[in-house]
Amino acid sequence: RGSRDCLLCTLNELGEDELGRFKVKLADMGLKGGYNPIPWGRLGKAKPAEVATELINHYGVRCGLEMAGEVLRAIRRGELAGGLAEALETYEERCREQRLALCRVREMQARTVGSLEHFVDRHRAELIQRVSMVDGVLDMLCGTVLDNEQYQSIRAERSNPEKMRKLYELMPSWNRVCKDRLYQVLKSKHKFLIEELEGK
Repeated sequence: RGSRDCLLCTLNELGEDELGRFKVKLADMGLKGGYNPIPWGRLGKAKPAEVATELINHYGVRCGLEMAGEVLRAIRRGELAGGLAEALETYEERCREQRLALCRVREMQARTVGSLEHFVDRHRAELIQRVSMVDGVLDMLCGTVLDNEQYQSIRAERSNPEKMRKLYELMPSWNRVCKDRLYQVLKSKHKFLIEELEGK
């Protein structure tokens, strides 16, 4: 049962005189609680269903139920506030479940995006530091992925990490086919390193 329905059932327990006092006190409580009160024009002749709707729409579910409970206690019908407290607990539990579900969805989306990222992009830092036979890799890429000028430029770097870093500087302009080719070459030259990284 929804929060508004529970609130409506509670208000239906009030007699006509009590409902009138509830509405007067509600306008007063809104003022004291630091909220803008519901305009009396919307409360004066309102039936229980309309009062319930006004409470939820004006204050939101949580504050609306809390406010109704306070008003009930103020007009000495505090025994009816217990049901609203249960409704509030149920509502908050549902909110927690929805937040958890949303977190799970976002986590799955993040994993999906991660899995779409190419292997050579995902393991950039480790490949730069750990690939040792860079010249052999470059030889296999020359003519397909790299032109001669790019090949010579990368070969001119002093260390393997610097060569790999230079190779990665060219990658933003590569398509997936080029990255697949680099992956295959790395796998042929550094089989165990690639298998280790794939297991992460």
